[in-house]
Amino acid sequence: MWNDQSVAGGGFFNSPNQFGNVTTPNQGQNKTGRRASRTAPIVIKQALHSGDEGIKIWGTEIQIVSLVARVKNIRVQSTKITYTIQDITGRMRAVLWLEQDAMDEDADTSMPKIEVNDYIQVYGNVKTNKGKKVVMAFKIMPVADVNAITFHYLQCINNKLKMEADSKKTKPNEDSTFTSGLPANSMVGIDDNASVNGLNARQMMVYNLIRASTLEQGISKQDIYASLKDRMSNVEFGNILEWMWGEGHIYSTIDEEHFRATDACF
Repeated sequence: MWNDQSVAGGGFFNSPNQFGNVTTPNQGQNKTGRRASRTAPIVIKQALHSGDEGIKIWGTEIQIVSLVARVKNIRVQSTKITYTIQDITGRMRAVLWLEQDAMDEDADTSMPKIEVNDYIQVYGNVKTNKGKKVVMAFKIMPVADVNAITFHYLQCINNKLKMEADSKKTKPNEDSTFTSGLPANSMVGIDDNASVNGLNARQMMVYNLIRASTLEQGISKQDIYASLKDRMSNVEFGNILEWMWGEGHIYSTIDEEHFRATDACF
């Protein structure tokens, strides 16, 4: 696997502003209506430098983060596992709380099969605990392919650049956009009387938003409905989402609230 120190001597990941000015006061005070609830890949340095209000990238709050790092230490307790993780930008702790039901059934299956020096991918929320940043993880997976490490760093760079570009765009209606993961014209040209690929127009409105997401974890249910709430009720939206999932048009990713289209091309 990689030697972290061999690539940590400068460049993109060690430049203080490469990932979007996470503590810029002007952006932290932005009241233009940008919503939280975005999922984004980050490096550890971004988590360590985030403020008490959480991670922000170019003014957009990040609620769920994805990290790829090497495990340097593991501490197992009765209710949780604490991992010390490190990437080329820094070191921090990730805490995974164990599910009591799983522990009662089989302690071995309730804990991820991870050892020191393994690379892992962590999904979770960045919190402050006793003055230190910690990732409260809800999913941890071992990384078997070294290419996944490179891919994660490329995702971090790409996501930062896209969010920076979106932050500089002039948006005539700020409330109508909710994430840089979707193209601005993803709802253009939808005809309520149209039918495409066996989906009616109402279903296509939901499907197009899910398919257009460029995030690896897909798009959250909350973000989808935020774009459609003026065009359909929450009940209708929920029924459409459930039907498309049941028919195999979409699938859930990191949890039951995030979705991708089955024929997404990335």
